[in-house]
Amino acid sequence: MTKSLYGKTADGKEVFSFTIKNESGAEIELLSYGATLNKISVPDRNGAFADVLVGFDTMEGQLSCTDSQGRTVGRVANRISGNGITIDGKNYQITKNIDGKFTLHGNHEYENAVWDYEILGDDSVKFSYFSADGNEGFPSNLQNEVTFTFTDKNEVKIHYDCRPDGKTPINVTNHSYFNLGGYASGDILSHEMQIFAKYFTPMDEDSIPTGEIRSVENTPFDFRIPKKIGRDVSAPYEQLIIGRGYDHNFCLENYTGALREFAMVYDPESGRKMTCYTDLPGVQFYIGNYMDGSQIGKGKLPLTHRSGFCLETQYYPNALNNPDFIQNLFDENHPFVSDTVYRFSAE
Repeated sequence: MTKSLYGKTADGKEVFSFTIKNESGAEIELLSYGATLNKISVPDRNGAFADVLVGFDTMEGQLSCTDSQGRTVGRVANRISGNGITIDGKNYQITKNIDGKFTLHGNHEYENAVWDYEILGDDSVKFSYFSADGNEGFPSNLQNEVTFTFTDKNEVKIHYDCRPDGKTPINVTNHSYFNLGGYASGDILSHEMQIFAKYFTPMDEDSIPTGEIRSVENTPFDFRIPKKIGRDVSAPYEQLIIGRGYDHNFCLENYTGALREFAMVYDPESGRKMTCYTDLPGVQFYIGNYMDGSQIGKGKLPLTHRSGFCLETQYYPNALNNPDFIQNLFDENHPFVSDTVYRFSAE
């Protein structure tokens, strides 16, 4: 574990980086700004290391970030419709940060904050952030902790522990963009993706779920058997047109609240493989459809179209406005506690 000053925010707050290297030489980098997972360097089939996260390597880049690369996102990740949320008959209007129409990622509150930190050992850092009652319109105070651990098995473990003092929705996730060929290797369309989901949630023109839970069978959204991400992405299917590609919630199988495998991704070129685990009911699969090269990322390279994919573990988006969805309402007796694991290997 090494700690160093990464930079300062516009208002002068210090941001620290934490690098954890395991016994094989693989490493990750974490930032206190946004509780960010900023780097994962792991070997390919020939033992060559590469950073498999798309993002930024300077403080200036982090401050210019518009697509949440690597950030911890909350209090409620993903979208909430423009009517806000209603709890016990009381409506709360949440900040509408997308064209004044609806909420995305809690107006980026968590990802733009400098989190407190505690080094727990050679392989683990805990970040903490207090979100006050009323922030962005959400009710109740909320104490958030996110702990990152990097093991000798090349596992990135993310543990969330978010404790409110009253009823409030919580849907905290990590928004990393992965490219198993390395961040400089081009698009991810040749990656082979498998998602253990029989259903997904279609969305409207604002990318907000309609409330329908649709079978993936005979659609481009069927990833139950591994296939290249790019195989069906250009199919003339309504949901792909709305999302400009994949940007949808998948309803993961075997949800019991226990940790289980939910996805596998393989890059045939490098041989890198990522196996993914969560205890949550859903995952947002997104493939960087809105990255257009206008932002400059790591290595002074532009962040180009579909150069990374996201697997954001979550409750279904806009759940409180869809009673048929698994609800993400928590309180002082029922905190949000969750684990996500990304394990890397090569073959």
